Amino acid sequence: MAAAETETPWDAVIARSLAYQAMHLAGLADTSMVRRAQFLMTLGLPRADAAAMLGSNDESLRVQLNQAKRKAATNGGK
Repeated sequence: MAAAETETPWDAVIARSLAYQAMHLAGLADTSMVRRAQFLMTLGLPRADAAAMLGSNDESLRVQLNQAKRKAATNGGK
């Protein structure tokens, strides 16, 4: 039973790897963290996983996404 608890979740590893590759192939490597995070979350990654992939943490990314949403609302969605 101990071996089952320490097995690597390969499906999750593969999904994250493909999401990371898709982000780079989409030309988002040099864009803002918020835009890259939104792309990764659109692909189905949880915010915490997207934050870890981008070198941030979940709480920081949550704040950045909320600030971007608030800024878009005050600029009329521009």
